[in-house]
Amino acid sequence: MERKRELRRATVARRDQLSPDDIRRLSAAASSRLAQLPEFRAARTVMFFVSFGSEVDTLPAIRKALAEGKRVAAPRADQRRHGLKPCEVTDLEADLAPGAYNIREPQRHCQPVPLDEIDAIIVPAAAWGEDGYRVGYGGGYYDRFLGRVPAALRIGLGFEMQVVSEAPHGRKDLPVDILVTDKEVRRFARESRMSEEAR
Repeated sequence: MERKRELRRATVARRDQLSPDDIRRLSAAASSRLAQLPEFRAARTVMFFVSFGSEVDTLPAIRKALAEGKRVAAPRADQRRHGLKPCEVTDLEADLAPGAYNIREPQRHCQPVPLDEIDAIIVPAAAWGEDGYRVGYGGGYYDRFLGRVPAALRIGLGFEMQVVSEAPHGRKDLPVDILVTDKEVRRFARESRMSEEAR
């Protein structure tokens, strides 16, 4: 637990040193790689995280997905249950407003998206391991949510500077299938991941 906290603190502190221009440039590079993924192109319904602070900026990628006719969902946080509820977003200005932790999330008029209709989930993290495991922000929201949507493809999106040789993880921590950064695309064995989670 202490290793996770220290890694989270150090990686976010390093990311926070990026200038706005750096964030725009690196985000554009990462988003371009995401858009070119065959699995992303084939996905009809995609759940994006809505970026905050110095995270990779997901808003341009969300706009592009909407323009291409994809159905887009974003998470609304349930702080009492530490859970996420995917809701449809069709207009970023009309549908998103600051919510839990001051992160923009779908407003009450946005319709829920059934879990079994989500083809791909774009997942955030404070840090990423070379094996696809992630260190989140400490609330466990995404690990709980990902466990409820086992068939959806999990795509991590972040900056190369967030990648470390190994991310500490436990039995309840879930890896992604693909990790996309501004520098490269890493793929992990989905079949072995699915069999491990079934046990």
